Amino acid sequence: MDSLLKYIEIYGNISFKEKSFNDVDNVLLSQLIYLNYEGLFKNKITLEEISKLFFIKYDENKIKKFGFLRKKYVKLLKVMSTKTRYKNIELYNYIKSNENTQFGAISFRFNKNEIYITFEGTDKSLLGWKEDFEMSYKFPVKAQELAIKYVNNVIKNKDKKIYIGGHSKGGNLAMCSAMYAKTDIKKRIQKIYNNDGPGFNLEQFNSKEWKKINEKLITFTPEDGIIAYLLNHQNNIMVVKSNAKGMLQHDATTWQCFGEYFEPGVRAESSTQLENRISKWVNNYDYIKREKFVTTIFNLIETSLSTIKTTDKKAQLNAFINIIKETKKLNKKEKDFILEVIKTLFISE
Repeated sequence: MDSLLKYIEIYGNISFKEKSFNDVDNVLLSQLIYLNYEGLFKNKITLEEISKLFFIKYDENKIKKFGFLRKKYVKLLKVMSTKTRYKNIELYNYIKSNENTQFGAISFRFNKNEIYITFEGTDKSLLGWKEDFEMSYKFPVKAQELAIKYVNNVIKNKDKKIYIGGHSKGGNLAMCSAMYAKTDIKKRIQKIYNNDGPGFNLEQFNSKEWKKINEKLITFTPEDGIIAYLLNHQNNIMVVKSNAKGMLQHDATTWQCFGEYFEPGVRAESSTQLENRISKWVNNYDYIKREKFVTTIFNLIETSLSTIKTTDKKAQLNAFINIIKETKKLNKKEKDFILEVIKTLFISE
């Protein structure tokens, strides 16, 4: 098994004309959207050029303060921007928004008539996490609206081969944008990549829009994965090996590949068990009850953030857990459920 960095080392000097865009390229590019390029973009810019500007804006001292995941993305940017396969990729239409939604998107042109569009997954903002939970009872959420608008506005007639992808919530946005793309655009979409992102409520899952994209959709998830199994999802999910454990496998930079293919894995029993518990909760609540539940949870989070006087993340988590345990706004089953989800999701960040 090889790491993504090993893949870059081996395939980095092979152009896209020599070896076409593949599943691993999709994951690599989907990680770059997690970095902040605000203030660095021209209308169009190569990966090599934006990398130089990025490392001028963020020197070593600033990068040392990044979280461990952002440091991984920085390393990918640094290595990829020096390789023949990636350095001349053209980046354009970069968007990053934290106004009423947490949303990011970027387009990559790697051949004259071929593009890859990727959407950002959930960051550490409260707004981003709240929107993820809102997907359980609401469609479309603001990020989904923006993703649909982005694809329909960005893609031009010259774009003959289109690939769309994203990691985590970004995978859901990729699917959503393809489902509601204009007919002429939809015909040119080659593949849609959901890299360990959640599914949809029953109405969207049973819609004619879903049926039209299903044959082009590829969903990846690691052996201990759970995100890709949330809500209604594709049946033939591809399980991949990771060199991490538990929810840390959600970090796509830990996924293992064999050349241009991901190393097949076997789904862990713990993943199946957690999916069953979450599905049982979802099926027991109608949309009105889900909305009330989510609103209650995030009101508690906002309250806890205003009262917890520490920047230590472990201490913050423990304090928030105590607030959940003590609240009278939730019954015991609701408390147990949200504590399990919060621990599972937030510890991985």
